[in-house]
Amino acid sequence: MKNILFIFLCSLSIAHANQEQLSFGLRLQQSWNMYNENGITLEFTPKNLLNDQLSFGATYVSSRFGSALNSNAIIQDNILLHSTYVFSPSALSPLIRLNAGYCFADYESSLFDEIDASMPLLSIEAGARYAFDIPLKVQAGLGYNLITSDGSSGIGTVYPLFVQCSLMWSFSL
Repeated sequence: MKNILFIFLCSLSIAHANQEQLSFGLRLQQSWNMYNENGITLEFTPKNLLNDQLSFGATYVSSRFGSALNSNAIIQDNILLHSTYVFSPSALSPLIRLNAGYCFADYESSLFDEIDASMPLLSIEAGARYAFDIPLKVQAGLGYNLITSDGSSGIGTVYPLFVQCSLMWSFSL
């Protein structure tokens, strides 16, 4: 039964080349010396746009599924739209990504009502993507938040540096 399921999943993406792709998966992210944030990511690669090197997507990561799980860490939700450019598409490809979105914090107490509970996000990432023979892609990178905060305005938990790893399964459309 496992072999039949594996063959079925692989056949969904057998015609990878020259087709639009939709990739869906998990994103694991950690701010440098701060929170772990995990969530989901979705990426669309249009056919023949810059030789299939440019893609667009959306990501939701949250400390709810990381550092705030069973702890007293601040619950933080990030919603991002992103564009990714993959250099020289091959099995192992360097990439850059631009992220824009919003971050929301839930302080869970009315004592913190005067502190900002949301702020815009803008970040860049550089990294690499490895595409396996099956429609699985692993992407890792180092990111830099261009908008941060010290807590006097904005959310004080948005640190400049973060690392991320995404595991995505691709489907041909």
